[in-house]
Amino acid sequence: MRAPRNRRWLLVQIVIAAIVIGSIGYALVKQWREFRGTPLTTDLHWEFVLLSGAVVLLTYGVLIETWRRMLAAWGKHLAFGDAVRITCISKLGIYVPGRIWQVSTMAVMAQQAGISSGAAAASAVVSTAVNIAVGMAIALIAGWRAVDIMSGGHANVGVVLVVIALAGLLALPKLAPPAIAWIQRKTGREPGAAAFPRRAVYIAVAGNVVAWVLYGIAFQLFVRGSLGKAPGTTSAYVAAYSASYVIGYLMFVIPGGLGVREGALILAMPALGLATDKQAAVIAVTSRLWLTVLEIVPGLYFWARRTPPPSKETTPRNGSKQ
Repeated sequence: MRAPRNRRWLLVQIVIAAIVIGSIGYALVKQWREFRGTPLTTDLHWEFVLLSGAVVLLTYGVLIETWRRMLAAWGKHLAFGDAVRITCISKLGIYVPGRIWQVSTMAVMAQQAGISSGAAAASAVVSTAVNIAVGMAIALIAGWRAVDIMSGGHANVGVVLVVIALAGLLALPKLAPPAIAWIQRKTGREPGAAAFPRRAVYIAVAGNVVAWVLYGIAFQLFVRGSLGKAPGTTSAYVAAYSASYVIGYLMFVIPGGLGVREGALILAMPALGLATDKQAAVIAVTSRLWLTVLEIVPGLYFWARRTPPPSKETTPRNGSKQ
């Protein structure tokens, strides 16, 4: 029975790989066509572009460590190298329609690494929810004017959504355990991590605040490297990037928020005095291409590598789990 089961699992992996690679290929082709059709008015400085990429990778590191510390709140330990591998591969899921693939891949791979199913699922869901809620809040705080323009004068609706999102975050320790237990019963998985440590939410909020600020700094460096200048304040770049990213992410049926994120960025940058309309169009397309490379190259690298399974959860000498 094991051989047929292994063959079926291999077939599933091949199908998933084909879907992901096809989606990424389609995204890159579309982005390249948009880039070729965009009026190019740039003053390229590669040192700033490369520095921008380094800050983005640093941001990934902050988010990965945040996730590890969230797992530690459940008393679980995941090696940093394993967390990098899981995060990079799961990021490929954003290029498949729907957002469930990234979260579910992250949870399943964490469970395979020895993390209990409850902690794996809860941490993945909380990480995503907090990332979006914090991004919305930062976009509103740092760039109210841009959000008001992008929403057609309905920024007050954004305030309501942020309040709801933050209230949901505060209620997560109460709401998540029964929801996760219900999912586990329906899927036949063993229950795990019934307790939901409130500290995990606080860790996620702190880590994501730092991450969004770093993303904004990376975006400002990219603009400086692409246009030869980067007018405006860093907070304005944080607002433009976070607002456009969140808007694109919330378009669940569009892989990677393609087109939606770029459109939001084209509206946000002139509204905040960061670029002209034409410059914003160039930045929107080129930054998407650059970010796509930074997202898919590490993921494909770890996916292609033939490495042993991630190390199991460690047990200290006193016998209690960390």
